[in-house]
Amino acid sequence: MKNKVLMGSIFCIFAACCWGVSGAAGQFLFDHTGITPEWLVSTRTLAVGILMLAFLQIRKGGVFEIWTDKDDRKGIVIFTLGGMLFMQYGYFAAIDHCNAATATVLQYTAPILIVVYLALRNKKLPTLVESIAVAGCLIGTILLATHGDLNNLSLSPLALFWGLLSAVALAFYTIYPTRLLAKYDTMLLIGWSMLIGSFVMHFVHPSWDYAANWDLPGVAAMVFIILFGTMTPYLLFLNGVKYIGPTKSSLFASAEPIASTVVSVVWLKVGLEAMDYLGFVFIVTAVLMLSFIKPKEAKA
Repeated sequence: MKNKVLMGSIFCIFAACCWGVSGAAGQFLFDHTGITPEWLVSTRTLAVGILMLAFLQIRKGGVFEIWTDKDDRKGIVIFTLGGMLFMQYGYFAAIDHCNAATATVLQYTAPILIVVYLALRNKKLPTLVESIAVAGCLIGTILLATHGDLNNLSLSPLALFWGLLSAVALAFYTIYPTRLLAKYDTMLLIGWSMLIGSFVMHFVHPSWDYAANWDLPGVAAMVFIILFGTMTPYLLFLNGVKYIGPTKSSLFASAEPIASTVVSVVWLKVGLEAMDYLGFVFIVTAVLMLSFIKPKEAKA
C-alpha cells in the first residue's frame, strides 16, 4: 500500500512538472524557430489525437463507438469547440504574448471560475473557504496584470485575454463532459477532441506549412511537447489518481505552475518581478485551498 501511495505521488508530481515544462518548451519554439501558436496547436493536437486513439484501439478497441450516437456526436463537438480547442490555443497564444510562467498561472485560475459558475447555477453563495479562494485569485490576477498600479497594465491586453480565455475554456472542459465521461473512456474523449480540434485549426494554419528555423533543439522541444507534455503526463496522472485519489493528486498538480516558473526563469531567462511572484503565490494558494474540498480533473 505504501509503495502504491509513493508511486502515485511520483506519477502526479512528474506529470504536473511535464505539463509545466511543456509550456516553457512552447515559448522556446516561438522564440527559437519562429513557429506560430496556430501551427503548434494544429500539429500537436493532430499528433496527440492519433497517438491516443491508436493506443486505446490497441488496448481496448471500439474507438469509433462514440460516433454511433447522435447526442454523443453533438456532445464531443461541443466539448471540443467550447473547451479543448480554446484551452489549447488560448494557452499557447498567451505564452506567445507574455511568457510560459504567467500563461500557466492564468490558466490555473480555472478552478476558481468553476466555483463562481456553480454558485451562480445553484443560486447558492460560496462557502467561506471558496470565497477567500476567489478573492485571493482575483488579487493575484490583478497583481499579474497591473503590478499594483491600477492605471497601467503590465501584461499586454492580448496576453491577459488569451490567458483568461484558456482558463474559461478549461473550466468548461472540466464541467461539460459529465454525461460523456459516464459512458466513455476519458482517453477516447480527449483523443477525438484533439483530432476534431486539429481539423478546425488546419483551416487556420495547416501542419504541413511548417516553414521555420528548425534545428535539433527545436525538433527536440516539439517532440517533448507531444510525448512528454501531453501523452506521458496524461497517462501517469490518471494512474496516480487511482493510487492516491483526486484530492492528493490535485495538490501535487500545483507543481505545474511552479515547474513552469522555474524552467522559464532558469532556462529561458524570463525576467519576472516581485509582483509577478506575489501574484503567482495568491493564485496557487487559492487553488490549493479549493483542492481540499473539490477534486480536480485530469487535463490534456
